[in-house]
Amino acid sequence: MERKLAAVILAAGKGTRMKSSRNKLLHRILGKEVIRFPVEAAQGAGAEPIIVVAGPHNISGFRKIFPKGIQFALQKKALGTAHALRQAEEFLEEFSGDLLVLVGDSPYINAELLKELIHHHRETSSSLTLISSVFQQPPPYGRIIRDEKGWVIKVVEEIDATEDELKIREVNSSYYAFRWEEIRPLLPLIKENPKKGEFYLTDIVEIAYRKGLKTSALRIDDPLLTKGINTKEDLAEANEYFNRRNIQALLESGVSFVSREDVVVEFGVHVGRDTVIYPFTYLGKGTFVGKNCRIGPFAYIKGVRVEDGWTLSFVKMVSEDD
Repeated sequence: MERKLAAVILAAGKGTRMKSSRNKLLHRILGKEVIRFPVEAAQGAGAEPIIVVAGPHNISGFRKIFPKGIQFALQKKALGTAHALRQAEEFLEEFSGDLLVLVGDSPYINAELLKELIHHHRETSSSLTLISSVFQQPPPYGRIIRDEKGWVIKVVEEIDATEDELKIREVNSSYYAFRWEEIRPLLPLIKENPKKGEFYLTDIVEIAYRKGLKTSALRIDDPLLTKGINTKEDLAEANEYFNRRNIQALLESGVSFVSREDVVVEFGVHVGRDTVIYPFTYLGKGTFVGKNCRIGPFAYIKGVRVEDGWTLSFVKMVSEDD
């Protein structure tokens, strides 16, 4: 019998590096809030229940985005990732199975990668599995320390790393799979970090390893998949990345582009075959464009239906619900 799967998404951070009055997880990438990406990835991987750990500053915003189907735990004080996970324990009192632990600022995560993580976790009979990646110039993420057999001994946060440890290019992604009934009893053993005054979830790796549990890492080739959103530059890069993917998907479905450089296609857009998109066109979510249309130049269309054969240029069409 296959083990049950649940997910906790850690999303209580304030994201001050975004320099915005809006919480970073409520910013949108091509019409989709950042928090939606890990939630949808967990849903696609088959996790149930899914618990989002929020803070007082963003929980109401999350509830509006997910009016049903998602449970919310409140982290009243920012005391670290381990403390955040413990706020979700009450929702997992009766749960026995594998628990995905993700971070809320990870738009590049997807269901396929999570399924690969779960498969590796179960195939290796690990109690704890994390995803790691190798960077030529590592970002300020925790470094992966392995033993001679390849099991993960511990994760050393950059602030605590020695000069030699900082040379390690394999870093932690903050995506985990836990055998919950084995890892949960160890969470109270995590001690407060004296430098930050927080409880790091990464410390659970060394605790589990010293208890004789199997602690493994699934190393992936594409470090982009582990990148988070912390700044407006990160947000811009994500918009550009997913815009290229959305345009490519339309190209493969039979849509033509005179030039792709000055076109934006949000998530949730349909364009019919043999339609031509001209420069300086913005297609927002909820837009339906039929077949054999000519859209642009200078068209902003969002949340409306464009019938087959229409030609629209120098136009703004926006749904009243936008």
